[in-house]
Amino acid sequence: MTSVGDVAATFQGAKLVTATYRAGLGLHAGIETRSATASFSNGRLELWLATQAPGLARTAAARAAGLGEDSVVVHPMLIGGSFGAALKPDIAEQAAILALKLRRPVSLVWSRGEESLHDPYRAPAVAKMAARLAPNGAILGWSAKIAAPSTGAEMARRMMPGLATEAALIGVRGDRYAVAGATPAYRIPAYAIDHHAAEIGIPTGHLRGGAHGYTAFFTECFLDELAHVAQSEPMSFRIGMLGSAPRLARCLSTAAALGGWNGGVAGSGQGIAAHAFRGSYIAVMAEAHLGPDQRPVVDRLVAAVDCGAQINPDIVRQQIEGGLIFGLAGALGASTGITRGLADARGFDTIALPRLGDTPDITVELIRSEEAPGGVGELGVPAVAPAIANALHASTGFRIRNLPLRPAA
Repeated sequence: MTSVGDVAATFQGAKLVTATYRAGLGLHAGIETRSATASFSNGRLELWLATQAPGLARTAAARAAGLGEDSVVVHPMLIGGSFGAALKPDIAEQAAILALKLRRPVSLVWSRGEESLHDPYRAPAVAKMAARLAPNGAILGWSAKIAAPSTGAEMARRMMPGLATEAALIGVRGDRYAVAGATPAYRIPAYAIDHHAAEIGIPTGHLRGGAHGYTAFFTECFLDELAHVAQSEPMSFRIGMLGSAPRLARCLSTAAALGGWNGGVAGSGQGIAAHAFRGSYIAVMAEAHLGPDQRPVVDRLVAAVDCGAQINPDIVRQQIEGGLIFGLAGALGASTGITRGLADARGFDTIALPRLGDTPDITVELIRSEEAPGGVGELGVPAVAPAIANALHASTGFRIRNLPLRPAA
């Protein structure tokens, strides 16, 4: 659905480097479960809830209660973080129905198990990556075939139901949301990104970072593999293809300098990755190893960020640090399997979230820039998992191609 040059001609008769990567369902796993308070009196329904889409919650509650929207008032509450889970209005619908049936104020709080069972999971994905290298190690062609649910279309139908949405989706080939972030920022003469819609029978939704959370993993890990095939140092290999993206190149060189990058040589436990997102740029260097139980242990994260002009640098730093921790959780756990259509995970004890003692040493460098401000709320998430995966390859000598990172998977 996105291409430059003629990949088929570039690949014809050539020896290709190939790899298959997988990402599992992503859990939002907010500390607080979803909740809502509702009161119905004198024909007026009021709701107090944490929602990222108040208008959608109002419409859904009115429909569930059989009321006109002018009889429903939603009070959006500043409660915690949902990372995209609060886009769904199902808690508002439930609270509205209970308030009308009981004719008294109700407070509804989901259990942790309910939260896991009804989470609008980040979609799983499988990527078949292929590339052709020139004799000097340069990438001549690149292909990413990504199978994933059409989450963008699903969310559009959920949030903006009606004929206008259906008309807009007619004839649309592929789902751009499902492969967002998969187009490489690097100079590659011919590349193609293809989305293959997968029907998995499980509702999916937005999770902090969106599809970038897995497409950056696919891209940056495969780039690392290509650098090793080309017998090139991974950071220099990337920078050599960033002549048209100097801001990303500067992030890479800054993260490497701050982190004491030694080339990611065998046994070093160092890995590096970079990503561009919403007008901002980030590079992450990780140091990691496998613990005695064969689970990844992350010792250090160093991030360099160029997000343009910084209106409030302290908030930018907080967002990046939070994104790095969120990305760390996605790399180590925050996922679930499905049995008989139900999530296996029912509590925090089963999803391997990093605890305070697991949190690595974190360094964030904000690069001064006079460019227009870019986004930072989700910027810290995508590059973490590939940086850790690349570090584990440097530490152990074998490549983990699955999210969450599990050596035996």
